[in-house]
Amino acid sequence: MPVSPILRRHWRSINATELNTTLQHGQSCVEAFADATQASGSLLQSWVQGAEVVEYKHYPPSDIIDLRSGTQFYYHAHRTHGDEHGHLHVFWHATASGRRSRPRQGRKVWARSAPTHMLAIALDARGLPVKLFTTNRWVTDGHWFDATQTLVCLDRCRPGPVSGHEHACAWLSHFLALYRPLIADLLERRDARLKGHGRLEDALNNKRLEVLSQSRIDWAADLDALQVEATGAGCE
Repeated sequence: MPVSPILRRHWRSINATELNTTLQHGQSCVEAFADATQASGSLLQSWVQGAEVVEYKHYPPSDIIDLRSGTQFYYHAHRTHGDEHGHLHVFWHATASGRRSRPRQGRKVWARSAPTHMLAIALDARGLPVKLFTTNRWVTDGHWFDATQTLVCLDRCRPGPVSGHEHACAWLSHFLALYRPLIADLLERRDARLKGHGRLEDALNNKRLEVLSQSRIDWAADLDALQVEATGAGCE
């Protein structure tokens, strides 16, 4: 698969310092993935822990929730799409205005605010990311924000180390930073598709609209291309 042209254009539009930061995210992403593989056999197994994957069941069962950053994510599988084994749903806890709302330990995390769905990351059976996609509101519920506000939330969606899931949290944090330009494009395409289906509230509840935008990715190819761009720009 060719390197994402959206990523390549973005890398060529930023300065060397910003490109070096992006490269560091890419390298840290790989390191965290390797650490998860060494500790659990794969990133996917760090959530599943050898259990048989049952459709719609969350892995881990109680989700991974970082109370400090307000990030929440879980893995599940319920469909067969090419090489997709399942996907990771990523949320950020916010109030209806898009401000930070901290879920409290020992309380139902949904009580004070609704987790806002950022995106989903499809993984293959090896636990490698193969696709990014967005879903309609009825799929995950929660507050709905347009692309601009969702990106503001996404930039705060950086999970710290959650006990037992430190490697997965590190991987996700750097992965989201690495793919931010592509996620921004996904969110814009998501909004554009909804606009083509009448009144927003009706479109958000339209059961015929589930996956609103998606992009295949080749993680290894993107990382290699990033290294080439960074080397050419004199980054270390």
